[in-house]
Amino acid sequence: MKKTKIYVKTLGGFAITCDDKRVMLGRNKGSKYIQLVSRVCSAGPEGVSKEDLQEDIYSDDVNEKSNLNNSLNNLIYQFKKIAEKAGIPGGKIIAVSGGNYVVDPSVELTTDVVMFKTLIEEGRKQRVGKVNYFQEAFNLYKGDFLPELDELYWISKSAVEYRAMYEECVDYLAKEYEKNGQYKEMANVYHVASGIDKDCEWQVGEIDALRLQGNFKKAFSLYEEMVRYYAEELGISPTEHMQKCYQELQDAAASTGSYDGNNLKSESPLSDELSVDEDGKPYECLFPEMSASYHILSRNMERHGLSVFLLLLTIADYEGKEIKQEDKAERRMESLKTAINETLRHGDAFSKYSKTQYLVLLTGTGVEECMVVHRRLQDRLKELAGPRASLNYRIISYNDLSN
Repeated sequence: MKKTKIYVKTLGGFAITCDDKRVMLGRNKGSKYIQLVSRVCSAGPEGVSKEDLQEDIYSDDVNEKSNLNNSLNNLIYQFKKIAEKAGIPGGKIIAVSGGNYVVDPSVELTTDVVMFKTLIEEGRKQRVGKVNYFQEAFNLYKGDFLPELDELYWISKSAVEYRAMYEECVDYLAKEYEKNGQYKEMANVYHVASGIDKDCEWQVGEIDALRLQGNFKKAFSLYEEMVRYYAEELGISPTEHMQKCYQELQDAAASTGSYDGNNLKSESPLSDELSVDEDGKPYECLFPEMSASYHILSRNMERHGLSVFLLLLTIADYEGKEIKQEDKAERRMESLKTAINETLRHGDAFSKYSKTQYLVLLTGTGVEECMVVHRRLQDRLKELAGPRASLNYRIISYNDLSN
């Protein structure tokens, strides 16, 4: 008799299929049914003892702890009914063997996290072919273990263990692909990994891979996107690791004639954004360069009793509210860029800070001069974009950008 095929997904979120059809065990993603099937199915062939199963499922449930045996027996009984109603023949998933709760031998059940862990452990034993094991494991990992239930101790503990395995997997694959000159595969590993966790600086690895491919256009574009994400979403400036990546990217582009120290040549969409104009226009740069310039200028200016100011400019509608409509904001930002180029001095610098903001670095000025600059910019913006155009501003310190 043909066995029922069941697949239990736990990495990146819970899901279960029976003979390739999605099965719903209720609408509550944190239900005891999901905890039960996840705990038993993720334990592997040896299963889980009754005591451990009770402790894990009812650790935070004071009301059920008075009679754990009855609670667990009732849960398993109800689960079988729910599973059968959901489309699993006979509700058969869980059985008892040797005193442990295991996967019912009458079904062919696969759990992603068991496969993932097995592939990593087997891969570690290999002298040849380790890449194949780790690549397969890498493809299985779609995110943290049961993130919808991460407040439970056994789940959060397991999630940390599997995440460490995944990081090992990413590091190994990337280094192997780099060593073998497989830069496209290296970039893909980091790209997929950063999609799972954008805060882990895996994008730096992807940028390095693009640099090694000679794809400077995409590398600079991705770097700018990464820096803006850190500034806008996390409220932090580029890390030392990110700045080192940027310097290596600049050096590599310069060595191939694609970058002359100030300009990324025509192959890159950032070429206009990294230029110092010969006709006296201000210097436009990326945020990391603005950051470095600010720190250097601040120290130098202080010695001479002069000041450096950061002016945060935000495009606004006629009521002074930030523009949310993307197309309108894009057109208004182009007008503001023109106004900045026409108004600021050659010694000033500016950087696009967000979709609706520019950051301007003014040297040797005071607060009153900053206000004058804002007024001139707003007047020019109205001439370019219409009388209803408005421009908000704040005089800030560099620390404000990290708060």
